[in-house]
Amino acid sequence: YIEYTPNSDAKPIVANGTSIWGTRTLSSAEQTLIDSGTRTIGGINADYFSFQTGIPMGNVIIDGEIVSAVNEGQEAVAFKSDGSAFIDWLEIVTTLSNGETSVGVECINKWYQAGFGSIFMFTDDFGASTHTSSNCYFVVCTPVSGKLAIDDALFMTVDDVSVYNGNLAIPEGKIVLALETDGIDECVAFVSSLNPGDTLSVGNCVVNNSRSDWAEADQAISSTGGRILRGGENCAVSDYQAAPRTAVGVKEDGSSVFYTIDGRQSGYSYGAQIGTVAERLKELGCIDAINLDGGGSTTIGAVFPGSEEFLIMNSPSDGYQRSVANFLFIRDDRTRTDIPWVVNFGGENENHNYLSGASVNIGIESVYDTAYFNMDSYSLDFNIENGGSSTSTVDSNGYIEFSGEGHITVTITGGEVYETREYEVYENPSEIKIYNEDDWREIDSIYTEANEELQLNLSALAYVNGVELICSDRLYSWSTEGDIGTVNDEGIFTLADSANKTGKIIITAGNCTKEIPVTIADYPRFNPFSDTSGHWAESTISKMSESGIINGVETENGLYFYPDNYITRAEFASIVCKFMGIDADEYADEPLIFADSGDIQAWAQNYVKAMYDIGIINGRANDDGSVSFAPNEQITRAEAMTILGRCAGDSVTASECNFADAADIPDWAADGIGKLLTLGAVSGYEDNTILPNNSVKRAEAVVMISKLSEQ
Repeated sequence: YIEYTPNSDAKPIVANGTSIWGTRTLSSAEQTLIDSGTRTIGGINADYFSFQTGIPMGNVIIDGEIVSAVNEGQEAVAFKSDGSAFIDWLEIVTTLSNGETSVGVECINKWYQAGFGSIFMFTDDFGASTHTSSNCYFVVCTPVSGKLAIDDALFMTVDDVSVYNGNLAIPEGKIVLALETDGIDECVAFVSSLNPGDTLSVGNCVVNNSRSDWAEADQAISSTGGRILRGGENCAVSDYQAAPRTAVGVKEDGSSVFYTIDGRQSGYSYGAQIGTVAERLKELGCIDAINLDGGGSTTIGAVFPGSEEFLIMNSPSDGYQRSVANFLFIRDDRTRTDIPWVVNFGGENENHNYLSGASVNIGIESVYDTAYFNMDSYSLDFNIENGGSSTSTVDSNGYIEFSGEGHITVTITGGEVYETREYEVYENPSEIKIYNEDDWREIDSIYTEANEELQLNLSALAYVNGVELICSDRLYSWSTEGDIGTVNDEGIFTLADSANKTGKIIITAGNCTKEIPVTIADYPRFNPFSDTSGHWAESTISKMSESGIINGVETENGLYFYPDNYITRAEFASIVCKFMGIDADEYADEPLIFADSGDIQAWAQNYVKAMYDIGIINGRANDDGSVSFAPNEQITRAEAMTILGRCAGDSVTASECNFADAADIPDWAADGIGKLLTLGAVSGYEDNTILPNNSVKRAEAVVMISKLSEQ
């Protein structure tokens, strides 16, 4: 809801879009106002309307003039020129006079359909034409003085009187009277007696109302939805259906509340009964309220500080904005103040943890003044407060150079702006990881044949307790050991033109060092598998095959490892058993105690028995209290890391799992994952997740075991 207190900076207005005929969305109506030079700060849909024509059902007053009126009364909300609101019965009686005879006008800017028999009045607010389809008298008039307003008179001169069967254009600035030729006798007599040059007057008054100040209504809109609060008492007509609702409430001091509630959306909002909306507006301090068009029409939008964009704030039940008749907006009458108020930041990494020596521009995307205007130029001050041993600095453009170690607060001030940005700077990472920038895969070792043209573009990332530190490769010390090649200060490693060499690349930041073993062979490592050539884990798979820990499947195309297939629990038990150097055949006589023991393939039974007997792999608990091994189901990352954590032994202390999805880690898996973190055998993904419930691919399983083996 939007709460409005009368003031000189913003005023409630009624808007139709470009015409009364037809419909438009809240956003398109707002854009029409913008195109005409009117800024808005918020708005809601308003009156009930005809789906066929888009014409509102009730009375509409805009800028003190009647733009649409019906020949019956309705409850209406009105706003005076000072923005104060009131709710009252609005029944407009319109009289047309030639100085001698007077007749009533049935409607102003409503659809004239065959059979009405009374006089309708059209202004160019209605649209381009009358949309009539029957034989009618048409009287085209030119306004001379006065206005079409309550307790006022509009004087006009007759330009032309004609009979025409169909739709007549409404000239700009003109008023057209329409009456069927077989209409009410007194109306026909009046219209048929008119001649060009005659003077007519149109008077409007309000009847059956309880107020005397309707003439002061600058903006007003009535609704067939009726009054739902009167004098602080709920007077809503019983409605037991929950639905989306739109309503306007008025407080005793003339302040108003533009209220909406969504509905008809399972799992989000079922809506509210009308009586419930009345009680809610009463809670918000209103004493009077009317119900506007709800259902799929309910829409509310607003412009927020730090933006000029009109945003839809609710969830219309149709799934999109419904095109409707008219709207209540809050017009923004403010002009530029050039006093900075809201700062929007952009371009800066959301991670505010930096390695000493790094730098960043705070990245101010836009600044808005106190009247919501975007400022092309502004003056802001940047100040820095260092904690710990930090000696970081910030310049007048918001450029920060990080130095030392500690917590940093940068304060941005100017005009009404007071913003703070918090940072952490570290000198000594707890971990460094190295990646190949070509495919951004982590590198723990390099095994290659001699190739004088080979270059690797390496990139280093530093971490403190699993949190990445923003930095650049030039902040690390890069060096090599052994006759393996050279590495520059940007991490580009150029291989030496020699073979049968070993050495390492050494990367240092602060007191933390990462070493990457490098082996240059005169021939590539033997790869027995036909489907792993060029795979990111090719070297590790080959190494584990040489060790006898893994084997493949004979196919007509050679030996296959299927590295990207998901590994089953039985397959993982086999690999872990071999990795631990355990002779599974020694456990052949052990019993299988699982509810699904019959599903364990013969080749895997001894491996499962061995792993279960020494407490490395357990089963999965069933709802009936039994335990299954689930040999053919995919093993999850949490299960695999728990098993390898048990392989590491009790002497390893588990690190805390500070991942973004740590809440997804089962309690039974936290210790095993923490041990592998301590050993550096596993790490999270780039977005700091561990994805414990994802399945494990065969290549991933081999790499995890290989990393544990290195430790």
